[in-house]
Amino acid sequence: MNKKQKSLTNKGFSLVELIIVIAIMAVLIGVLAPQYLKYVERSRESSDLTNYQEIMSALQVYASDTTASPALGTGTVVCAKGSATTTTGDGVAAALTAASITPANLSMKSTKYGTATITVGVDTNGVPTFSTNNSDLAIEIGISVTP
Repeated sequence: MNKKQKSLTNKGFSLVELIIVIAIMAVLIGVLAPQYLKYVERSRESSDLTNYQEIMSALQVYASDTTASPALGTGTVVCAKGSATTTTGDGVAAALTAASITPANLSMKSTKYGTATITVGVDTNGVPTFSTNNSDLAIEIGISVTP
């Protein structure tokens, strides 16, 4: 085989070239992975915040309905990261059901808002009050913080 034929059949990558490409890919992954994880967590926070806003909206709409039975009354909505949401109080459960929210299917995922309890109370005038034990969540949805 002459030199010209040999150069035409040798069209692959050398081992050094492959190692360089793999090293460049490893550096890119090392730089981009933390950014990707931040975006994923932000997405989880946004999703959880939307869920809490829907819960609050359902509770407020139900509380404003004077014909609702049972009345909203007192109760809680307990959300734990990675677990199903639970409720106490007949009025709270009825409010979520009326808004087509199924607490058993509602699972929070973020670190910031994942665990919180929304407490529903009634003041002396019969007006419902809302509070939460998560200060970040209280700021975002505009309710008071449970001491």
